[in-house]
Amino acid sequence: MENILSIDLESWAHFRAVVLRDKSLRTSLDRKRYDNGCLPSAGDHLLNLLDKYHQKATFFIVAEVYDWYPESINEIQKRGHEVGFHTYDHTLVCNRKILEDQLQKSSNFLNRFHPIGFRAPHIFITSDSLACLKEHGFIYSSSTYDDGQKRTINGIEEIPVSASPWRRGHDGRADLPQALNFRLLSRKIPFGNGGFIALFGSKISYFIDSFNRRGLPAVLFIHPWQLYAHKKVRRVCLELELLVRNPFYLLYPKNILTHFEKLLKRYQFTSFQEYFYGH
Repeated sequence: MENILSIDLESWAHFRAVVLRDKSLRTSLDRKRYDNGCLPSAGDHLLNLLDKYHQKATFFIVAEVYDWYPESINEIQKRGHEVGFHTYDHTLVCNRKILEDQLQKSSNFLNRFHPIGFRAPHIFITSDSLACLKEHGFIYSSSTYDDGQKRTINGIEEIPVSASPWRRGHDGRADLPQALNFRLLSRKIPFGNGGFIALFGSKISYFIDSFNRRGLPAVLFIHPWQLYAHKKVRRVCLELELLVRNPFYLLYPKNILTHFEKLLKRYQFTSFQEYFYGH
């Protein structure tokens, strides 16, 4: 059966600005200078890799990246992938007001692509934010961790990133928001998270097969910089920074290109739009 692949298309600068609270990356110009053309390069490699294995995906795009590199984002759509929305500058969506501001800043991107899908940064979203998405014409979100069954919250279909409960028969559903934290990890394994793909490697197939046997698609996401590192990333130094500031993200610096290519060889992937909405 088909599974769902999504790409959170953001710069390494966005990761540093939020996760490591890098104060030198406060403005869009600061972040673009830091990126220094790395994201379009990584994006091209990723698109070619997907073409090689005849795979489709949903790209949840940080809208300021479209302001930086419009042709790169146009190319994603041109190659037949779904374009989704991932906020304007990767700000954590803690409430409706923040999301409204992000939507307003993203008008160029939204008017160009009219996305129907949204993913909240760090898989953190509130119920009132989902209601806001509905009012702005979105159909679905993928901003929680759970099994492959979608549910409707405030008019939006929430399609979770795949997570497997530790105990069979344990529902594991929780109220919003659902962040990557100790509470989540005590109840389930969020194997669809790109960091856990780095942790399990090829053994991630165990979880995908388990979902597929139950007739459920596995929903996975990765970042381009997990495959093609930013020029300024020194992995040992980065791991030390993460250990001190945000240990939940220690898995992200590991390169997963080999593991990812094995998944592309073994499984058939498609976008949210193709799988659930047939177009």
